[in-house]
Amino acid sequence: MKTARFVACALPLLCSSAALAQTITYEPAGTSTAVTLPPLQADSLSPTPPADVNGGAAQANLVDAAYFAWQEFIALNWPALKQNGQVVRDTPDPSATFGDPNAGPLVWETYRHKIEIFPGSNSPNDPPHGVPPGSNDPWGYSTPPSYVYSPAIFGAGGKVPACPGQPAVAQPAWINLDETSQIGLTTMHAGLLDGTPPASPNSAPSLIRYLAKANKAEFDYIVTNRLWYIGTDGTTPLEQRIAAWKAGVAAGKPAPENQVVTLNPGTIEVKSAWRPLLDHELKSNRFHTNTVRYYEPGPDGNPCWWEAEWGLVALHIIQKTPSAPYFIFATFEQADNILQPDGTPIEDASGKIVQQPVGATPTTPYLAYQDNPTHPFVVSLDGNQFCNSPQKRLYFQELPPGDPSVQPGTPVGGNLCVNTRYEPINYTLQQINTSFQNSIRSYIADKGLTSTPWLNYKLINVQVVPFNRSEALPYNNTNFISPKLRSAFYQANITVETDYTLQQFNGRIHADNAPTTYPDGGNQQNFQNIYLRNPGNTSFTTYQMGGCMGCHGNAQLGGTDFSFIIGGNPLSLKPDTPEPESAFDARAFYTDRLSRLPSFKHP
Repeated sequence: MKTARFVACALPLLCSSAALAQTITYEPAGTSTAVTLPPLQADSLSPTPPADVNGGAAQANLVDAAYFAWQEFIALNWPALKQNGQVVRDTPDPSATFGDPNAGPLVWETYRHKIEIFPGSNSPNDPPHGVPPGSNDPWGYSTPPSYVYSPAIFGAGGKVPACPGQPAVAQPAWINLDETSQIGLTTMHAGLLDGTPPASPNSAPSLIRYLAKANKAEFDYIVTNRLWYIGTDGTTPLEQRIAAWKAGVAAGKPAPENQVVTLNPGTIEVKSAWRPLLDHELKSNRFHTNTVRYYEPGPDGNPCWWEAEWGLVALHIIQKTPSAPYFIFATFEQADNILQPDGTPIEDASGKIVQQPVGATPTTPYLAYQDNPTHPFVVSLDGNQFCNSPQKRLYFQELPPGDPSVQPGTPVGGNLCVNTRYEPINYTLQQINTSFQNSIRSYIADKGLTSTPWLNYKLINVQVVPFNRSEALPYNNTNFISPKLRSAFYQANITVETDYTLQQFNGRIHADNAPTTYPDGGNQQNFQNIYLRNPGNTSFTTYQMGGCMGCHGNAQLGGTDFSFIIGGNPLSLKPDTPEPESAFDARAFYTDRLSRLPSFKHP
């Protein structure tokens, strides 16, 4: 095993014993111990998502969790059913072929976009479109897509206009990319697109853009309980449920589930990342593609939309199951995300490192982190010598805090290039990725297909149980199938969890944009971000969790049951464009969610 340490202390402040030097460990090919995997069952490639992990989440090992994640991934990427020429949302077509590029939208792509569940109009009299219910579709879930933002900005109906020159479309694209940053912390860019004329008007062709969606189980729960709007006087149904949750946390005793936001088992949310593709990428069949709607500044300064064919580079899936009320978190990526400066891959399609990264550390410039009660920070050890020549690499740009009076805790002002992952893909997961990819390869051959993009997507990691950092197992342990490996604790997708704050997330996000384990105003590193009901509902078990689950745990603490999209309509007034101020809207959304916590005012 080879361990690369961040560059030695170059700044006096960081040479103190309190500084936390960061390390990354690589697993060269042939040095890991193979794990005997159970055979894939006949239903492993099925249009029906698994209802729960084998044996329950608490007893699951890494293999159980990864099989669940892959089966979920395959089912959600199954072609959606069409009846009478209309797509039936959230319903697979069992007669369709998985991987057929001509089959139409996929199941998860037909989920409701967050703005289709929580309209930007934010009014009790303006429910999600399709409501009141139809006779064959309770609550009108399958009504074709419609994206309603603020009527005060876009006029009656809240519809964003097309950009001048955009042809008319029969219906809005299923992929509505209205986020240009990751929760207002950073923007992520694909260096291989720099300097390349976009195939359609795009002021930032290298920019990776995002969306969030939820399935019918969440939509029905929101509409049934009239939670699609939120006010400021504490009287709306959503505010009342949030207040009941906060009171329960403050008292150390959970409020009854029917008095707080309690999403049902089977609830699924997804977050996906997309970018334009080069001509050779479009022809390669290595990417799943679809028509996306993205937003640019319009003639009046407000957003307008364009539509074009882009490629999927990442997919997060979170599912609440009967044994995992905290959701199971799985994240997948396209194989070609992490590249050397010359564009050659660092990992293969399973996640195995096939050549060492160009740098000794995950990013250029080198970074170090120091936690602090009042000003935690991530700092460049190169004196803020940013990565001026990303070439073909991914790179990100840190955004200033949403509050301009707060000093940044991250290196703002230039590019930070991605050399490799902070947490390499576990060897067991590499084996499982290969096993499922081989199964897909056999399946499509039987169906008469010569290739499918899904052979080029890999599971990065899965979080099946919450646990504290002190329980995380190092890479050199002998339990290769533990669900509590360090790489699971810091689960992160390279294009979604963009910067150090999210790649190495633990605790919460400070107002200065750096991660911290201190509560607001506290001097002990005891911030807990997950609260689980104990039997009898008389107390909580709490965790200071990392990665995706820990981040979403902040939403749970805020009263929205691990969902950041619930209650976000007052801050979804308009979609993001590449303009910097649009990121502040996203950051304000995150800040608002965390301001509902009982223990502190700001993230």
